Amino acid sequence: MTGSLLLLALAGALGALAAWQREPRLAARATAGAAPRPPALASLGRRLPLRLPRPPAAVDAAALRRAGLAERLSPVRVDELRGGAVAVFAGTGLVAAVLLGGIIGSLAGAGMAVFGWLYPELWVRSAARRRSELAERAAPVALDLVAASVAAGVAIDAALTAAAGAVGSPLREELDRVSAGLEVGRRRVELLRELAERTGSPSMERLAAALRISDRLGVPLAEELRLQADRARAEQTRRVQERAARATPRILLVVVFALVPAALLPVIVAVALTAADAVRLL
Repeated sequence: MTGSLLLLALAGALGALAAWQREPRLAARATAGAAPRPPALASLGRRLPLRLPRPPAAVDAAALRRAGLAERLSPVRVDELRGGAVAVFAGTGLVAAVLLGGIIGSLAGAGMAVFGWLYPELWVRSAARRRSELAERAAPVALDLVAASVAAGVAIDAALTAAAGAVGSPLREELDRVSAGLEVGRRRVELLRELAERTGSPSMERLAAALRISDRLGVPLAEELRLQADRARAEQTRRVQERAARATPRILLVVVFALVPAALLPVIVAVALTAADAVRLL
């Protein structure tokens, strides 16, 4: 009985972890238009009189901008999200503690409460990481477009605006912000540096550096941008290979501990039945 309850508690924890891992997809959907809606836990936290301390690395306005959530969430709203998450996960942990009892139940309840307290940071950082990956994935196309436009004699500001209309979000949204800043007279290098900070894209950081060097020294820009696009594609290929290498041991574990026993189960059952019949005959 205790083992079954422990399995149920473990299944609940895995479900919570899966829900957390799905949150970055909300940020990915935001790239098609509106920002994702704040989690329902924030609405719950607003109704509860919980005022919890923030962790040392709490979510701030800069983190929300990197995650693409600054327009929908504020640090105050994040505190409400924390209160709702603690209420839900701590309640789940309390149920697990009552059912399991003993040290295991206490640890399960405490772990769920801590997970709820850290949930906003985990959610925002995961969304920011996913958004950065999407921006970096679209960066080579943007760099190629800017390089081709500059080589054809188009001004760099117009080239950036044209690239914004051809790439996918969230890089499109960020390049649109750069274009809007250029229209009001802000410095291009400063805007691109802010873009790199918001997206966390190494390719955008290199673009800002290349433009700064080109403005100061007059270095040809088109060829440098093409080299950066090739470098970004090579880095993406390397990351895919690294992920594939990390996935191989996991696949092996599934094969060894799940598929092989399932394949051997009929054989084991047949041998056991044959042995049982032989024992009865004796």
